[in-house]
Amino acid sequence: MKRAFQLALLYGVVAACASSPGSGSKEQGNENARSWADALGSQITAPYHAPEHRAFDFWIGEWEANWRPPQEGAFEHQKEGSFTRQRVFPVLGGKAIIELAWARDNPQDPSQRGFSIRYFDPARERWVMAQNWPNANSQGSAFTDQLIGEEHLGRLTMYSAARRPKPDGSFADEHRRYNFTDIRPGVSFRWDGSNSGDKGATWFTWYVVDFLRQRDLDPFGAAGTDFPGVHDKALCTEEPHGAMNALRGEWEGMRVDAGGKESPARLSAGLVLDGCGVLAALETDDTREILAVGYDERFSSWAIFRLDDRPGTTHAYYISEEAGEGAAFAEAPILAIKDEVSSYREAASFSSASAERRLIFSSLTDESLVLREEARQAGGGWTLIAEYRLTRR
Repeated sequence: MKRAFQLALLYGVVAACASSPGSGSKEQGNENARSWADALGSQITAPYHAPEHRAFDFWIGEWEANWRPPQEGAFEHQKEGSFTRQRVFPVLGGKAIIELAWARDNPQDPSQRGFSIRYFDPARERWVMAQNWPNANSQGSAFTDQLIGEEHLGRLTMYSAARRPKPDGSFADEHRRYNFTDIRPGVSFRWDGSNSGDKGATWFTWYVVDFLRQRDLDPFGAAGTDFPGVHDKALCTEEPHGAMNALRGEWEGMRVDAGGKESPARLSAGLVLDGCGVLAALETDDTREILAVGYDERFSSWAIFRLDDRPGTTHAYYISEEAGEGAAFAEAPILAIKDEVSSYREAASFSSASAERRLIFSSLTDESLVLREEARQAGGGWTLIAEYRLTRR
């Protein structure tokens, strides 16, 4: 009964945010404007009411995080470290949870920017998480850095294989663990990140982070505007970063399938991570998708993380060496995490020539956007799945 009551409260918070003044389908002076809550699908819907999909609902809201590093010569981590603000909200009708982070004390500081998206995969009975924290430690991983794990007795633990860069330019094969513990819904919880170089025999905890809840979600901003944590776009300022920023804004038009059938379509895109990525919602009559786009410095390629709101579907990656108008992103299933211990990001393990699907930005100008989705034919050519023909609002 207590669990059901907590979920009911959370659903009420999300619904209130989606319909509160300034965040609904209308804004002053523009009756067609709408909020990110609408575009992203932040209200939790029937397919995702089941408890297994709601394990991270305790995190929905606005938070302050105290990042405590190790303390030399002591067992405990430092009492205070650096501080961030976190905004956490559901998307895709509750299928997934998004986290945005930025520095608390100096929001203009381009450091401490973070993004994560996680969802429950019922086929594997595991939570899957992709993230982008574009700093020296993550080596510019775009949105391809992933973990997988589960909830047990109130403790959420996620793992992945990790390849840490060494001073000599080589890599150390390690495993990584994230723990979410000491959860007091609506009040606080603890997160810690650890690495193991001996397949889990020992772990080194590099940060303990205390999260304190600040408030429920503010009304969501207008769809197409930048997300919280973007200030001066000062984090990824050099080329090739920014090549996909032309997606930013609100687009509408038609989806045309291979048989010529037309249906309404919309795309809303805003900047995240102070210029290191673009987050977009692509909507049709029966499907909503999240597209997270960024540049992966380690592999000198662009990546699109793609996840839709259909029950049971999993995320996919699309990779390209180029970005902008004319860029073709090839689907790379090998980049999606499969289990807790296997490596999933090897530079030589994927070739676009083997891709079965691709996304092509046929047109990307100030006024028009044409996005084609294609599948490989048996003879090696490509056939149209659908084409999105959109104009900027």
